Amino acid sequence: SLNCPVTDCVLTNNRHHLDSMTDYDALVFHIAEPWAYSLFEKVPTLRTPSQIYVAANMESPAHTKHLLEGDANFFNWTMTYRLDSDVVWNYNNVVELDAADDRAFVGPSQRPQWRRGAENYRNETLEELARRKDKMAAQFVSHCETFSGRDELVKAIQRLMPVDVYGKCGTMECPRGSPRCARMLTDEYRFYFAFENSLCRDYVTEKLYNAMESHIIPVVFGGVDYSKFVPPHSVIDVQQFGTVEELVDYLKFLADNPEEYVKYFWWKEHYRITGSQPFCELCRKLHDIGTREKSQHYRDIKAWWFDGACQARAKIEF
Repeated sequence: SLNCPVTDCVLTNNRHHLDSMTDYDALVFHIAEPWAYSLFEKVPTLRTPSQIYVAANMESPAHTKHLLEGDANFFNWTMTYRLDSDVVWNYNNVVELDAADDRAFVGPSQRPQWRRGAENYRNETLEELARRKDKMAAQFVSHCETFSGRDELVKAIQRLMPVDVYGKCGTMECPRGSPRCARMLTDEYRFYFAFENSLCRDYVTEKLYNAMESHIIPVVFGGVDYSKFVPPHSVIDVQQFGTVEELVDYLKFLADNPEEYVKYFWWKEHYRITGSQPFCELCRKLHDIGTREKSQHYRDIKAWWFDGACQARAKIEF
């Protein structure tokens, strides 16, 4: 059970749950992987006028192997991490701290209404924690040689300050997600490098939100307007710096000034991180008669997904 506010939906991956594929209100197609001919044999040849076909994907266009070349007028809705999707399927949401409903989120959104509060924020307990931290930055990464060039960026930063790289692409080990690693990040490290593998519009993965749940500042690298995803002055965006030298100088400034460092945690007194429930939103939309009546067919979903979605290179020089 997803504990959705709209409860009369059945979500299944069993094709034989109903007698006919035309009996389903919606079919969700995972478009990250290429569709083999054997799969097309299973795609229904009949579809009712009211049936919704949904294109779902959590991978970036750079990692989408299905080229969508023969899918004109096939899909009605999109269900991806992009904020202009019909159903937004993101990793996490930011909600008001005292919100009774996790679905009453502030961001991500095209135009989020964030509070302000970093400028005058003080927290002596966190300042003391910042003084005890004795390591600069950590990164957990398992995919090397990425489209974004994040490995080269980290190497350029490492020439100017220490960065400990954990996982398959580094020399250090700690099971990501374990309580021991979470404590280590909070107690020892000042910064967490949440660098994406692709510089694509709205492409933000769990790395960012995992860091935000600890008392460590996320340093982010992506093709994203982060103001749509997280509160102001909660992350450090690499792309806002002209050079690696400028970035490292700022990180060192924060390391030397705990009272400035802790201002990046001001938002924790107003917001919290929650999981997202995209299938609940899909259920709600399926019950919204107005939405169903406005359903379209994507004439060129290939162009919608691929054209202009990703940056060829980073703005920062390295």
